[in-house]
Amino acid sequence: MSSPFQTEQMTLSQLFSGEHVFSFPAFQRPYRWTEDEALTLIDDVAAASQRGDEGYFIGNLVLTPHEGRVSMVIDGRQRLTTLFMLICIIRDLERDKRRAKGLHRLIYDEATDDRPAGWRLRFPAAEQQLIESRLSAIERPEKMSAEDASLSVRYLSMFEVAEAMRDLLSRPNSETYLPRLEDFTDYLLNHCEVIVLTASSATSGLRLFQVLNNRGLQLSEADLIKPDLLQMLPADRQGEAALLWDGLEDQLGTDNLDTLLRCYVFIMSGEWVPAGRNFAPSLKAAMMTRGAEAFHFEDLPKYGAAFAEISLNDIPYDEPDENPNLLIQSLYCLGRSMNEWKEFIPVAMEILVRFDGEYGEIYRHISAMERGFMVWFINETPEAARRRLAADMVTQLREGEDLFASGKGFDTPVSELDKAIKRLSQPFPKLFHRGALIRRVELLLCENAGKGAPQYLELATAEHILPKSPRNGSQWQLDFNRQQHRDSLDLLGNGLPLTREIAKRVGNRDFNAKKAIYKETGLDRYFMSVADVCSHSGWTPDDIQDRTARLADLLAEKWRNIPTEPILEDDEFDEDEDEDTTSETEDEADEKEDETDEPAERPPQIYLDLADEIMREIDDAAKKDD
Repeated sequence: MSSPFQTEQMTLSQLFSGEHVFSFPAFQRPYRWTEDEALTLIDDVAAASQRGDEGYFIGNLVLTPHEGRVSMVIDGRQRLTTLFMLICIIRDLERDKRRAKGLHRLIYDEATDDRPAGWRLRFPAAEQQLIESRLSAIERPEKMSAEDASLSVRYLSMFEVAEAMRDLLSRPNSETYLPRLEDFTDYLLNHCEVIVLTASSATSGLRLFQVLNNRGLQLSEADLIKPDLLQMLPADRQGEAALLWDGLEDQLGTDNLDTLLRCYVFIMSGEWVPAGRNFAPSLKAAMMTRGAEAFHFEDLPKYGAAFAEISLNDIPYDEPDENPNLLIQSLYCLGRSMNEWKEFIPVAMEILVRFDGEYGEIYRHISAMERGFMVWFINETPEAARRRLAADMVTQLREGEDLFASGKGFDTPVSELDKAIKRLSQPFPKLFHRGALIRRVELLLCENAGKGAPQYLELATAEHILPKSPRNGSQWQLDFNRQQHRDSLDLLGNGLPLTREIAKRVGNRDFNAKKAIYKETGLDRYFMSVADVCSHSGWTPDDIQDRTARLADLLAEKWRNIPTEPILEDDEFDEDEDEDTTSETEDEADEKEDETDEPAERPPQIYLDLADEIMREIDDAAKKDD
C-alpha cells in the first residue's frame, strides 16, 4: 500500500529554489512567534556554523498540492514565515549587489513567458501588499497608509520579529559574536535543512496537521477544530471566516476562545463540556444544527461580542448604581477554582444577545441570574441540577419567554431564597464559601455607592478580623471567651478582603493595631469593606453579630427587590406629561455646564500602589511556579 505522503530532505536553498510557491489555508492561525523564538533560531544557526557542524535541522514542513506550483502549508507556518523574513533581511543588509540579487531570486519569481512575477510566500490578497511593503520589498516605506495601519494590528508580532532580527544582524560582529554575514548566509542556505512532507490530498494533510499538534500540544482546542469547521464552508467564504476566528483570538486570547466555544455548545445543546475534555465533537454537532454559514457569520460575531463584554468587564450601562459588570465579577468568584461555576457565562451571553442595547433589561435579568446562582452556591445545589437549571434559563431566553413568570428560570422559589438568606447569618467555615461572599459584599458596597470594583479584587485574600489564633494576653482574649470565639470566627461580618502582604503584616494583632495598619496603608480607601470595618471603635462579639446581620440584610434587600416587570425606557414614561413644564434658562444651563466642566478628582495614589503590589505578588508567584 503506497504512503499518502512524499518525504524529502531539503536545504533552504532547495526549498526556495522555485519548485514551490507557498500559501496558507484559511484555517491556519496567524503568525505567533515572538522575538525570543526568532533570535534563538539565529543564535542556534550561528552556533552550528561556528562549530563547523555539517548540517542543522530546522524542522518539518507539511504541504499539500494546490494549483500548479502553489503548495498549501498545512504545518510549519511559523518557521517558514520566519525564514522568509530572515532571507529578506539578509538581502537588504547584503552589500554585494550580485549576492543581494541572488537572495532576492530565492523569494521572488521574475516574470517569464510561462509564469507571472510574484512572491514565493503568499498571504490573503487584502494583506499581501502590506506584507510586501513592510517585509519583502527591497525599499521599505517609511510610513504606512491608514488602510495598512488597520491591517497591521494582526501582524504586529511579525513586524516586531522582523525588526528585532534586522537589528541583531545589523550590529557589529564584535558585539553580537555572530559569524560574518556572508558566512552566516552561506551556512543558512546550504547546511540548514527541513523535512518536507507532501500529502497526496488536502484531507491527508489536514489529518497529519491534527495528529502532529495533538501529540505536541502546540495548539489550543479551538485551533484544532477550526480546520474542520472552515472546510464545511464554501471555498470563497473560508478566508472571511478565518479572519473572524483570528479576530476573536486576538481579542479574547486562546483560553477565552476555548471557553467561548464551550459556552456556545451549552447554549445550543445544554451540554457543559468541562475544561480539559475535548469539545470538538460537541461543537461540530452544535454547528450542524445551525449550518456552517449561520455559525460563522451570525453566531460567532454576536456571541463573541457578548462573551468579550462579559470577560472584559465591559458590559455597557447608563446608571452608576446599576452596573452589571459588578454582578458578573461576583459570579467569577464562585467555586473552589476558576474552572467551576462557569455556566453563568452562556446565560449572561444570551441575555446580552436578546436585550442588546436595553440597559435596564440587561441589568434586571443579570441581577436575577446572579441571585439564582448565589442561592444555588450558598445552598450547595448539586452540579447536575445547577447545570440543568442554567440550560433551562438559556432555552427560555432564546425562545423569548418571560423568565420572571411563575415556574420560569428567574422565579427563584421563596423557600430556597429564604434558606440562603438565613444561611448568611451563620458561620461559613469553608474558605471558598466565605471568600466568595466576602467579595460579593465588597462588590455590593461598591454598587450601592455607584463605584467600580477595586482592581484585582479576585486576587485579594479573604481574611478574618478576629484572628483564628489570638496571641496569649491579647485584647482578643479579654473580649472573647472560647465559645464566643468559635461562634464569631467564620461569620460573614468577621471577614474582609486584603492583599497578601498586608494580611501577613496584620497577622493576629489586636483590632486597634490592625485598624491603624489599614489606615496607614490606605487600604480603607481601596476596599469599601475595610472602610466599613475601620468605622468601628472596637471589635467585640456584638460588633461581629451586628455587622453580619447588616450585611445579610443588604444582600437580602438586593435579592428580594429585583423587579419582575420590564424596565421602561426614559421615553416611555409619562408621554402625556404637561408640555408647559418650564425649561431651564440659558443661564442655568450654562451654570450646570460650568459645574460639569470641573476636572474629576483623581483617585489616591495608594490605589495605584496597591494595584502594583498585587501585580508584584502575581509575578512572584509566577516565578516560584517557574
